[in-house]
Amino acid sequence: MNPRTRQTDRTRNAIIDAAIELILGGTDPAAFTMQAVADGAGVSHRTLYRYFAGRQELINACGAHMDGVLADAAPFDPVPSFDDWMSNIDAVVAFGATHRETLRKTAALSVSTGIWRSDRDERYWQLFRERFPHLAADEAHQDFAVFRALYGASSTLLVGERFGLSPKELTPALERALSALLAAIETRDRAAAETRTRV
Repeated sequence: MNPRTRQTDRTRNAIIDAAIELILGGTDPAAFTMQAVADGAGVSHRTLYRYFAGRQELINACGAHMDGVLADAAPFDPVPSFDDWMSNIDAVVAFGATHRETLRKTAALSVSTGIWRSDRDERYWQLFRERFPHLAADEAHQDFAVFRALYGASSTLLVGERFGLSPKELTPALERALSALLAAIETRDRAAAETRTRV
């Protein structure tokens, strides 16, 4: 690796580290600005934007970096297929329980800024559409939104804590809820496929 590439990697990593420090360090989520990240990384505002076009891209990079750091605790990501994703409900719940403070802080940042990590959702959306290809795009999008709200480490953490459910209690409840939701979506997807076949 040449010196220029090493410097580029160091600068990018410094920016990501500064952003993660702001996210996890108890900073007021409203204070998570590109300027604050640049200041924390010791780079100019202009340099920061050379590496990341905006906060969305930076949030995605931070999420991917944290995935790498927590890889041993996150066996459900990345997932090669929809069935693999669905077979790891217990891992999702366990991840939420293990990393509750990180998830709380990232959720607070997302609520405050309106910027949610999107790279993982893009992959899950692709898997969802492969599984239910016949639904109209707007209907599929609505179903996916509800599905993701129900099935995610942050969601399971919040539901479990709010209602005093342990991971052992929450996992079968989540499995039942997801099975019912997916059965309803599957029924509509089949009906849509039959309608297209008749036309």
